[in-house]
Amino acid sequence: MNQPGQLSFGQLFVACLLWLVTSLPISAGTDVTMSDTRKDSHVALVIGISAYDQLPDLANAAADARAVAARLSALGYRVIALQDATGQDILRGLAGLRLAARDASQVVIYLAGHGLQSGGAAYFLAADAPARTADMAPGKALPLGIFATAISDQPRQKIIFFDACRDLPLTGLLPHPQKPSYGSMPAGLLIAFAAGPGAPSYDGAGLHSPFTAAVLHELEQPDHPVEEILRRVRLRVVQSTQGQQIPWIRSSLLRPAWLKGQFERHGHVSAHH
Repeated sequence: MNQPGQLSFGQLFVACLLWLVTSLPISAGTDVTMSDTRKDSHVALVIGISAYDQLPDLANAAADARAVAARLSALGYRVIALQDATGQDILRGLAGLRLAARDASQVVIYLAGHGLQSGGAAYFLAADAPARTADMAPGKALPLGIFATAISDQPRQKIIFFDACRDLPLTGLLPHPQKPSYGSMPAGLLIAFAAGPGAPSYDGAGLHSPFTAAVLHELEQPDHPVEEILRRVRLRVVQSTQGQQIPWIRSSLLRPAWLKGQFERHGHVSAHH
């Protein structure tokens, strides 16, 4: 990870985190304000990137994100939705999420787009990510650690969906063993990967990717703990891809988590989001 032309997780993580902490003001396009915060709320950040400046476009990622955002909103989540976001857009979205989720008991992040894995670390690629890793500036390829850290400032349930491949070949990326990194993980966090380490996550030939299609189907009746929902998602994805894609989970949850939002759990759904 420290050879010339490669991503340095430590340097990228620190640079992105400093940018995030010092850039709390929300951009004009973000639809969450301080008045949106409330105790025991459920908040979500959903990002879908289909149009890339230098990387192959994806047919379904943006549509996947829109559908997930709509479903989470219907379940009572306050949703920040970003489409074809640049690195700065994503970091501003994370800053807005921190403000909106100040008192939230559960936060969900859903990422759909290109990803890669280097040295055991998974990265989500912004719309303005370059095709060469030698040109990769901080904030263009965002390690999952950034997203986890951004929502770990308070004790709460944290769930991250990563519907992105981790096998995208970029010029200048030196080979690393495709072995998952089992470093420290904040308590109360679950990460649901659409595929295993170093494996492809298919964009899909239909309206949605196999992973998002399965998640949307299971969220029609979200009356089970998230780990049970994800077990069902895994089965659907394996069946729909003939075993070529197997969703993968890491969890440090301390208690069961449900994807039902606050309003539905309390017996009514709010139209405000």
